[in-house]
Amino acid sequence: MRRFTKLFILSSIVLFSFFASVSSIHAAPPPLVNDVKVQVNEQLITFPDAQPFLDSNHLLQIPVRIIGQKLNYEINWKTIGQSLNITLTKEDHIFSFTTGISNATTNGDSLLLESIPQLINGIAYVPLRDLANALGIRIQWDAQNRIAILNQDGKYHAPSWYAPNYKIIDGTATAYTGSSAENGGYAGKDYFGNPLAVGSISVDPSIIPLGSKVYIEGYDYEGLPSGGLFATALDTGNAIKGNKIDIYVPDNQKKAAQFGIQQVKIYFLNN
Repeated sequence: MRRFTKLFILSSIVLFSFFASVSSIHAAPPPLVNDVKVQVNEQLITFPDAQPFLDSNHLLQIPVRIIGQKLNYEINWKTIGQSLNITLTKEDHIFSFTTGISNATTNGDSLLLESIPQLINGIAYVPLRDLANALGIRIQWDAQNRIAILNQDGKYHAPSWYAPNYKIIDGTATAYTGSSAENGGYAGKDYFGNPLAVGSISVDPSIIPLGSKVYIEGYDYEGLPSGGLFATALDTGNAIKGNKIDIYVPDNQKKAAQFGIQQVKIYFLNN
């Protein structure tokens, strides 16, 4: 009875998380490709938990559950040893494959996949190109915006997202206040003599010219907007060199010191 109870609990947990781990052995975390997007017809797909990645064959692997749902396929699965056998069904079309194995079937016919589906950290992935071929869906690749578009309805679709004209700078950030000691004797004033405000940053003008508009993410500080900050380069400082920036915070020096040195991404608009 005790063994049965344990098995029941384990099965319930696996069912609840859908593609939960069935093995303690997983592949190493693969390189993510956050700059590649996937679109079905005119709808851009978001991957909230598991991101696509490029496998060793340089093919894009995507989470099966997310893409299957977007394509309106019913998804069923069963464990086979340390692998998952997954079947996608829609009307009279059936595609079945197993993680860790390159052999698959489509409507009962054998199919050799170009790359092997994978099970990583409880998430099942399938090569996008193999999935599209098996389901008879044409893939349209938009190189400029790096979007793989699945034309499930057979029609051509323009990208639902266009890459903005910006470059990304990996930098470090510190925080400063309106104290006169931190602003060349001018309390609460930036380089141009304007009042400091949230969104004011100090920069190295040789990297980010004064007046540039940027977006900063990656920091963690209670006195700044969570998630990211739209900012303007309005200040300079002797200690601000290279890819380092200083972010104004409306706090006292003691609290600002808690910011420390943080790694950030700076999205710099190319005007």
